[in-house]
Amino acid sequence: MTGRGVEWVRLWDGRRWPGRVRDGLPEFTFGQAPRGLSTRRQLRERGLSRGGQEPFARLTWKRDRRFAWLYVDDKARAKRTPSDKQLAAVNKALAARKVCAECGPVDHYVRTSDQLCGDCHAAAVTPTAGGTAGWRTVQHWQEETSDADAEAQDPTDNEADEHGAGRLERHEASAVAARAAEALARTAARLDHSARAEGRGGGEVERDEELARWHDDDRAARPTAEQADIGDGQDQWRDGRGVA
Repeated sequence: MTGRGVEWVRLWDGRRWPGRVRDGLPEFTFGQAPRGLSTRRQLRERGLSRGGQEPFARLTWKRDRRFAWLYVDDKARAKRTPSDKQLAAVNKALAARKVCAECGPVDHYVRTSDQLCGDCHAAAVTPTAGGTAGWRTVQHWQEETSDADAEAQDPTDNEADEHGAGRLERHEASAVAARAAEALARTAARLDHSARAEGRGGGEVERDEELARWHDDDRAARPTAEQADIGDGQDQWRDGRGVA
């Protein structure tokens, strides 16, 4: 490593290595970092994660315009591999976002405001009570999850690993299905409330229109009534003075 500011840097294991210190962290140029340090990409390629540790050093290249954090390999941990149940729960959660409140499962994510797919929204469709197709899909998921839980009677399934994964796997799929059902229930309630509000609003509009028509009729009849009152007053005035 050449250049100004090069010094001997003390490593995590007591060794000393040529580098420099910037902002309190050791810094090494590309290809000059000591063994035992890896970037996050290098850890990921070996199936490891940084394990919550903070960066120990910085690796720079392209005249310090690019850099990457370096982590101690001894503090890295093995990445957790998701189980089949966890993957199934994730897939169901993603599939629940592709259930239209009107026409059921679609091939794209539905709108979060009204749970409608693109075609139903473009057609200005008013969903029915939660969407029968959507409800059937969620109920089918719940039935499958209930059957799977009933069959899983192995005592080892109740054992949790050091990360508590065993306790979560048994209920993950049912929780996702329950959340999807709850979301559809909220959508149905909101749509029902909107329908009732529109029904009341339509009656108020008709009443306002009827009152407006009455007002127009009264305004049109007012000149005729005033003319009739003037004629009656003139006749009374002539009769009072005896004018024929």
